[in-house]
Amino acid sequence: MTNAPVYDETKRRITELVSGRDPQTPVAATPGWSVKDVVAHLAGGLRDFVDRRFDGVESGEWGERQVRDRRDNSLDDAFAEWDANRELAGPLFDTPTGSVLIAEVVAHEHDLRAALGVPGERESVAVRSALTRPLQELDQRMRQNAVPALRVVLEHGDRVLGHGDPAGTLRTSSFELMRAVGGRRSADQIKAMDWEGDPDTWIAALALSGRHRAEPFSE
Repeated sequence: MTNAPVYDETKRRITELVSGRDPQTPVAATPGWSVKDVVAHLAGGLRDFVDRRFDGVESGEWGERQVRDRRDNSLDDAFAEWDANRELAGPLFDTPTGSVLIAEVVAHEHDLRAALGVPGERESVAVRSALTRPLQELDQRMRQNAVPALRVVLEHGDRVLGHGDPAGTLRTSSFELMRAVGGRRSADQIKAMDWEGDPDTWIAALALSGRHRAEPFSE
């Protein structure tokens, strides 16, 4: 399935999930944000991709600005902006940026599911699609930093990340790997996964956002 249908189906699920819920429900996966804030971030972030506005990405200010600028907006306002920006973003889904947008929207779907106590869609095409860009980045990072290669065994197959013969193996689900590399798991949670080899060899590389979650996160 191509990027646009995956994105649109995820967007539809999020809309159905949060409609009629308390928009001020805290979202523990994104500390300081509410349900409304997450949707506002998805709407504003999509426009920033259209405008190629990425200042503050490294520091986290990128997302915080989007939420801050929309504090006085309603959840309906956020949905309306998201719809409008989705139309503007159409061409992006036929470029490498499309896989970035998939990773973003699917991660936040599960942040919202955790906040609202409605787990689901963990074995979906969307979750597997959301791993495409992160695994590319992880492979590149490991090669650039001479991190020993790692075999990752998922429910639909396995692949080697990094250069050369794998020095270890990680067996997990696509969902758990997505949450781990997306900053939704602590270092201790990642180390407790099914490893062959010393996880400390790869733990730093797996922090694609620059850091792992400080406290364990269950969902």
